[in-house]
Amino acid sequence: MSPKHYTNESHAHYLTFSCYKNLWLFKDDILNSLFVESLNQAHSRSLFSLYGFVIMPNHVHLLIYPLRGASISAILTAIKQPFSHRALNYIGQRWPEMDGRLRIRKGDSIVRRFWQAGGGYDRNIYRDETFVHTLEYMHENPLRKGLVKKASDWKWSSARFYEFGEIDLIKIDYPEWVTSRAIKLARPHNERDKPGHRAGRATHHQAGAAT
Repeated sequence: MSPKHYTNESHAHYLTFSCYKNLWLFKDDILNSLFVESLNQAHSRSLFSLYGFVIMPNHVHLLIYPLRGASISAILTAIKQPFSHRALNYIGQRWPEMDGRLRIRKGDSIVRRFWQAGGGYDRNIYRDETFVHTLEYMHENPLRKGLVKKASDWKWSSARFYEFGEIDLIKIDYPEWVTSRAIKLARPHNERDKPGHRAGRATHHQAGAAT
């Protein structure tokens, strides 16, 4: 049976998608930078508000709010597809042995995959406390994996934005709608106010299966 999809225009979404076969494909700063560029380009198209991100060696976390009726499938495709083309070319040149592990037969053709098939994990977020817990869980992932000693030391995430108000790799949309009782964030001076959003139930989806 296909998984159900729950879509609500007032919900934020916590998304997680993995590298092909859970391989550690984010092997260096160049690949991480390429993903940030793709995320930034999709963000600049006003498809979604970006509240948080974390790039791990074998997967990515995003906390977003769709805008202008954009579907999660369309958002994931806009982020993942341009990146995967560039990343696979880079891997083919830099790590040919890894490139061979990413090749699969599709009909009569051989294709390469960067991402695991399917859209990954998609959870709707509708409570302030759930938003805060999810954001903290994302940012602490590199810490739990022993990659850094504190969350803000991990360069490839939005943790420094929320701890220090720093806008470094990509502009993060400040979640003005989260109540001050639920969250205490560093506040950049140039952030715009955000409309109220809410969010709900966890789902898995098959959309956005960009290679």
